[in-house]
Amino acid sequence: MSALLGGWRLESWSYLYEDGRPPEFPMGADARGYILYTPQGQVSATIMRADASECFAYAGRYELSDGTVFHTIEISTSKALVGIRSTRHIELDGDRLTLSGPDFTAGTARTQQIVWRRA
Repeated sequence: MSALLGGWRLESWSYLYEDGRPPEFPMGADARGYILYTPQGQVSATIMRADASECFAYAGRYELSDGTVFHTIEISTSKALVGIRSTRHIELDGDRLTLSGPDFTAGTARTQQIVWRRA
């Protein structure tokens, strides 16, 4: 899926709960960030609070299959994520990319939704 390649600027990162409670924004509703996909299969994502007081980042490899992207995390600001393979369903609508899927932590009854716009 060549449409995924290149740089994307963060619009929002939210946790959506199965029980219907309002979404949470782990880095704030005004978080900033980028995700980059290379033709060679590398991915790098960085998200920070708007006031730069906290940052989350990871990089590694990605694979595509049937409308899903799998990120194999090789380095991260969170040691707990190193070695994890995350699953994100892809929705492309023009220059907007929505990645959604299970939380990094099992048993949280929430999913993550990350919305990007082509940079």
